[in-house]
Amino acid sequence: MTEIEPIVRRSLHSELVDRLRTLIAEGTLTPGTKLVEKDLCDSFGVSRTPFREAVRALAAEGLVVLMPSRGASVATVTHDQIIDSFVVMGALEGLAGELAAPRITPEKLEEIRGLHAAMLNCRRAGDLDGYYARNRGIHDAIFAAAGNETLAATRRIIHTRIVNLRFVARIGDEAWATAIAEHEEMLVALNARDGAHLGAVLRRHLESKRAQVAHWLQHRPAGA
Repeated sequence: MTEIEPIVRRSLHSELVDRLRTLIAEGTLTPGTKLVEKDLCDSFGVSRTPFREAVRALAAEGLVVLMPSRGASVATVTHDQIIDSFVVMGALEGLAGELAAPRITPEKLEEIRGLHAAMLNCRRAGDLDGYYARNRGIHDAIFAAAGNETLAATRRIIHTRIVNLRFVARIGDEAWATAIAEHEEMLVALNARDGAHLGAVLRRHLESKRAQVAHWLQHRPAGA
């Protein structure tokens, strides 16, 4: 008889950490925002002990700052830290591509093709939130195909610090065309199971985004 594996349930701790990380990534909890323990515990329907454990975990990732006798707040990120994060993300994405392309399954490749098509439809419809959701789905799928959890976990930490910049660092038509062309090149590399090519495209893709964000940070309106 085949051995039946137990169902793995996510712990409350993991769920809380992910929920808080998402709120930070999406900009609901902005840099410098104080984490009001009572309000957030009530919203999540949890007690203070698991909430505090989750906050300590995010502090270890550098996403939250713990202040003695003053609670915790979302960490602020300097311009240099933002740009440095994009440099690191480029290296992580490149490595993920090198690992993912040779081992991508037909099913995962078809999933990425579907996400790419949906991303283009969202772009044509002016649905930027939908576009970015599918865009991230493509990159998530590549990291999943890479099969390296340490790499994926490191990426999650860095990604949370910079992902909400997509809502403000809008790009022009030429940059849009470049980004889409790079995504199409990713599909070619994946189809060929060419890790070196995919890694190079992903590094170039992140460098393009780094340049866009650096330009926005330099010229952003006061108070933005």
